[in-house]
Amino acid sequence: MENKVTLEGIKSKIKAECYIVLPDGRTTICQLTLQNGYTINGTSACVDPAEFDRDAGRKYAFESAVSKIWPLEGYLLAEKLYWDRAVPVATNPPKKPSKARETAPWGLKKDGTPKQRPGRKTA
Repeated sequence: MENKVTLEGIKSKIKAECYIVLPDGRTTICQLTLQNGYTINGTSACVDPAEFDRDAGRKYAFESAVSKIWPLEGYLLAEKLYWDRAVPVATNPPKKPSKARETAPWGLKKDGTPKQRPGRKTA
């Protein structure tokens, strides 16, 4: 994947296109279906139905739909670049080796019994 969004890249993701002319005789709707199944709609319209041109209506409706794909592709690219730069995090880091205690904790003998403190007499 390149580090920029291109028109060729966007067009390569279009799986199907469908056009509908509304009953007003001057509005064209283009629905683009992308490879992942997501659909984008674009519209075009002329002022005077007598001047309606089917091919021009399709062209401008297609361009309208494609213009809505640019921000989506830009977001996807930004997300990919972000995660490519992210530092991997270990989900299960290895445990640090534990050092066996060579001496008993303060105040205890190695067998776990209390040490006698100097200067104290036991009864």
